[in-house]
Amino acid sequence: MTDERERPLALSAYEQLADDYAERAPTKPFNADLERPTTQGLLPDISGMMVLDAGCGPGITTEYLLDEDANVTGIDASPAMLSHARERAQDAEFLRCDFGEDLPFESNRFDLVYSSLAFDYVEEWDSLFSELARVLCADGLLVFSSGHPVADYFHFDPENYFETEVVSEVWTSFGDPVEVPTYRRPLSAILNPLLDAGFRLDRIEGSQPTEAFREKAPETFERVSREPTFLSIRAVMTAN
Repeated sequence: MTDERERPLALSAYEQLADDYAERAPTKPFNADLERPTTQGLLPDISGMMVLDAGCGPGITTEYLLDEDANVTGIDASPAMLSHARERAQDAEFLRCDFGEDLPFESNRFDLVYSSLAFDYVEEWDSLFSELARVLCADGLLVFSSGHPVADYFHFDPENYFETEVVSEVWTSFGDPVEVPTYRRPLSAILNPLLDAGFRLDRIEGSQPTEAFREKAPETFERVSREPTFLSIRAVMTAN
C-alpha cells in the first residue's frame, strides 16, 4: 500500500483499478443496485442545474446527471479515471483536482454538489464542507454518500470508534487484488463538520438494495437488506 498520508489518499489504488472499475462498476450490485439508487433517490428535479460531481471516477454518476438534463462539471484526482469519464460523459466538463484542497471555482457557482462514495478518502471534513459551501449558491444542495459508520465499525473492528483513522482492505471484485486505503470515522465526525459549515441536514438514508440486486446476488441480498452498508445524506446550504 502507498503511504497512508499520501495526498490524495488512494490515488495509486484507483489508478490501478481504473480500467476494471470503469467496466464493472456500472452494473456491479453494490454500486448499481445499492448505493447509487439510494443516493440518487435524494435528488430533486435537477434539469438545468449547475452540478459539481465531486470524485466523479469514470463518469458513471456524471452520465446519470447529464441524462437528467443538468450541466455537469466532474472533478477527480485520478488521471486514469478522468480518461474514462471523458469518454463516457462527453458533454460534461472535467478537471483534475483533489477536493481535499481548495477548489478551482468561483464562489456560488453550483446549484448542487453530488458525490458518490468519494468523501471517505478525505481526512479533513471541516475544510471539505467549508469549501463546498463556498462554491454552492444560496439554498444549494449537497447530496453525498459514504461508508456507514456502524458498518465500518464492525467491518474494520477499530480499537476506538470515536477516532478518525486510516483503514484499508483488499478489493478483489474489480480484477486483480488492490489494497485500497480509506478513512473510517464516527457519525459525529460526519454530521458535525456538515452543520458547522452552514448546512442544514435535510434527509438521511441507509442504503437499501433493489430487486436487481436480489437477481444479481441473491446470497447477499438478505444481509444487505437488514444491515447497514452505505449512508446517503442530503443537506441544504443555509449560510453563504
